[in-house]
Amino acid sequence: MTVGLAEAQQALDRGDYGQCLRLLEPLATTHPINEPEGALIRMLMVTAWMGQGEERRAISTCRLLTRCKDPDLRIRARQLLNVLEAPSLERPARWSMQLPTLEMTPRTGQRPRLSRRRRLPAPPPPPPTGPTQAPSAGFAAVVLAVLVGLTLLLGGCVQIRADLDLVGPDRLEMSWHINSLSGSTLPWQNNFQAALRDQEPNWTATQGREGELNLTSRPLNTDTAAKLLADSVARAGRTAGLSLPPPSLSLHERNWLVGVQQNLTLNLDLTEITSLPSDSLLISIGPGTDLRQVSSAPIPARLDNQRIVWPLAQGAVNHLQWQRWQWSRLGLGGLGILGLLLISTLLQSIRQSLGFGYPQLPS
Repeated sequence: MTVGLAEAQQALDRGDYGQCLRLLEPLATTHPINEPEGALIRMLMVTAWMGQGEERRAISTCRLLTRCKDPDLRIRARQLLNVLEAPSLERPARWSMQLPTLEMTPRTGQRPRLSRRRRLPAPPPPPPTGPTQAPSAGFAAVVLAVLVGLTLLLGGCVQIRADLDLVGPDRLEMSWHINSLSGSTLPWQNNFQAALRDQEPNWTATQGREGELNLTSRPLNTDTAAKLLADSVARAGRTAGLSLPPPSLSLHERNWLVGVQQNLTLNLDLTEITSLPSDSLLISIGPGTDLRQVSSAPIPARLDNQRIVWPLAQGAVNHLQWQRWQWSRLGLGGLGILGLLLISTLLQSIRQSLGFGYPQLPS
């Protein structure tokens, strides 16, 4: 039995389905389907019937094999049954190519005719254009006018001004003024405002006319103001696709009781910015009335409405130093009270030297 089953398996592997069935049919009569050998024999017969196209016999035997004792054969039988019972799909006509029937009847006594193409006349040559001439003066004027218009329109599209106000000892108030000279809000303004929303301390945003953005902070100490300025410049650079070095802001103060001597130092590295027009970046510091105490480079600062206006140079490192004296109201008030006490003491001593005693209440 084992030899016959092996020969049937070899015939099935060769594709000889008839020989496989002839070897398996005697074995199937001696081994019923409820035996393991009988179930295996019928599984091979199902495969051979599928190869011969006898799907009905294969389907009926597969249904019997789905109830055999061997779990592996049951699974294989169900899989084959699903394949056999699947509906057949029609092959679309466009998937195949049909060749027309060719008439192969020979013609004797006649020579094949050769088709000759009719030669077309050559196309006429293009008309001569003459030598290349320079553009006229009118064309050059139009191009020049367009370029000048674009320069005026795009050259000064935005102006950025940062204000620093010394509102008291160790107190700075900062603000940004971004003005679009085109009269419409630029996408960079919206991106910069959105980038500052999660910044601490917060900025107070106010909208002026169309294209004008104002951002103001509350009064801060020097360290907090320096960190806020550095973070704001970094975010402004990121929204513009630049990597700007952080600016350096320091304020050194010396208290003389009646006033405070302040020394403000500001450094800005703008070597990464070279495409903006002049006077597009400004820093305004106030209040200030004396330029002799201001040292700035590479562009000198100027006075405007009691404020120090400092234009920043692009592609360079900008440095400003300002020394300022600020009177202290508390110190001046204390000094005035001390002066009044001294005057009162002096008058009292003069009164006593003239023979008058201390004032007394009437008895």
